[in-house]
Amino acid sequence: MRFTNIQAFENRMLNANVNVAFFTLQYHNCAIEIAYSSVQRKFLFAFVDHNVGFTCSLNGEYANGYINHQEAVVQLMNCRNHNRYNPIHFYEFLNNQLPHANFVQVSRNQYDRTVQQAVSNFEDRIYFNHWRNSNMSPKQRNKTIELMGHNVVEFCDQNHIIPVFFPYPTERTLTTFEDFQQDYNEHGLGE
Repeated sequence: MRFTNIQAFENRMLNANVNVAFFTLQYHNCAIEIAYSSVQRKFLFAFVDHNVGFTCSLNGEYANGYINHQEAVVQLMNCRNHNRYNPIHFYEFLNNQLPHANFVQVSRNQYDRTVQQAVSNFEDRIYFNHWRNSNMSPKQRNKTIELMGHNVVEFCDQNHIIPVFFPYPTERTLTTFEDFQQDYNEHGLGE
């Protein structure tokens, strides 16, 4: 799926001095809270009044149409009162709404609430804590893509580092979502 409106959305974010946009999207019968990091090219989605969500990483303008969180797939289908689900429909709907989305800079509370619901299969260690000098295993690569996006994986490969995740958020968790390279420049490999 190609997000044709993402560049214009990121330009609006830049003009508003917003690093991580937060907005609510009405998708048929469901409200979905969305956090988007233009630096990580990463969406976090959380269904309002449901304890479920999912993530989406962009690679350039492209997103994989596959959603690996089965409960989220079922919830999207239920939102449409439809007996089948096509993830491309949701992504096309989102792409069409980006030019009109009213967003704000995400707060720590909004980020924490959204990420808790959006992340699917990675035990309870979902919050970035620090960087470590190490090779990235295939499992770590998949986890980093889901939690932080393709841009972070590329950055890690270039710098021979991996992100380390903890079961609780810290001040660095959100600031890294805003700008992971700045966090690395300020803190390096230390905790």
